[in-house]
Amino acid sequence: MNNFLVRWSRYLTAACLLCAGGMPAAESSNSVSKATSPPKPAASSSIVFKPKGGLPAARVTGGSRGSGDAAVTLDVLAPDETGLTTQEQPSLFWYQSKPAKARFELTLIEQDKTKPVFAVNVDRASNAGIQRLRLADQGVKLAIGVEYKWVVALVTDPNNRSTDLVASGFIKRVEPPAELKTKLAGASARSAPAIYAEAGIWHDAVSSLSDLIDANPGDKALLAERADLLRQAGLKAAAADSLASSK
Repeated sequence: MNNFLVRWSRYLTAACLLCAGGMPAAESSNSVSKATSPPKPAASSSIVFKPKGGLPAARVTGGSRGSGDAAVTLDVLAPDETGLTTQEQPSLFWYQSKPAKARFELTLIEQDKTKPVFAVNVDRASNAGIQRLRLADQGVKLAIGVEYKWVVALVTDPNNRSTDLVASGFIKRVEPPAELKTKLAGASARSAPAIYAEAGIWHDAVSSLSDLIDANPGDKALLAERADLLRQAGLKAAAADSLASSK
């Protein structure tokens, strides 16, 4: 009987040791699994522009004209490469750092042609900041697959056009891909700019975002998002202007 009790005691002791040894091993396994699992990406509302590859650099910046307080910066809000749109009558945006005592011109020229499709002249470039021209207001329509050059200029001396301050870019209308149509169909107006930007459709991203800003002028997050988009295209002056408006 005593031998039986001894053997039974030894069995219980061994079983307890096995159980005690198994628990830490399981905890260690769980700990390793958690450590090697990739962290979830942080949620972000920033807009990301993904340009289409293979398009040559096309934007020309206006730089600055004058010096000191008289210096004026002029830029078209376009990417380095040809900017894409899915719209028949998109908007064109540009940035002017300050009012100028000069005539303003905007022209739109079809690829391989010399005569402008459209031209507008203003006696004085008195508006500063980010500006917009809706082609729908001018009755101008873009053909699919055709590249257009658009030019903004400050004419400081009508008798010597070599002194013009000029900025230009290219725009091309494309058919919206099926994937883009699907994403937009189930998207809110607030998420549309990011969808266009991800698809590389620059002009529609800027336009839809600016529409939201026009409808919600006090929304600082929208202004900051536009600044982020412009910064990604290297449009630092226009981005700083939009960011300043958000503060």
